[in-house]
Amino acid sequence: MATWKADVFVNSNVGRISTEVQASTFQGAKEQIYAKHGDVQQIVNLRQVSRNSSSTSGDSSSGSVGGTVALIGLIAAGWAFMTLTPWILMGLGGAAGTWIGEKVTNQSLEEYTERNDDSGHSKAGIVLILALLLGGLGFVQGSNLQKEWNNLDTPAEVKPASK
Repeated sequence: MATWKADVFVNSNVGRISTEVQASTFQGAKEQIYAKHGDVQQIVNLRQVSRNSSSTSGDSSSGSVGGTVALIGLIAAGWAFMTLTPWILMGLGGAAGTWIGEKVTNQSLEEYTERNDDSGHSKAGIVLILALLLGGLGFVQGSNLQKEWNNLDTPAEVKPASK
């Protein structure tokens, strides 16, 4: 069961009081307040504040399952980054080039596509060139990183000492 707190306006003689009840659900907490204080006029700010230590083992195991899923997700994301590094850095470089191009030209891609006239082609060209350049640079850097990581597994050749 959970502990619930609320501010309750009982009546004009008693006024507003804070109360605490034990219940499993929100509706159960409201019923507990009515049972405890009678016919109250208003219940305000009803909120769950804690769980009792007598929670079931399913509640505590859900935290460890969530942690396990998060760990598996983190490992999968690391593997995907190591495997797809050139493509990921290409996408990030292209996005950065597009963002820089939009800031330099003061024209977003949406503004360019909404135009019906031929003006703004040079601005769109600048955005495209920056996106392609930075995307290509990201791909090259990602390939170099991936080659470097692959060479870490290869043992170095040991030469005999000369006399």
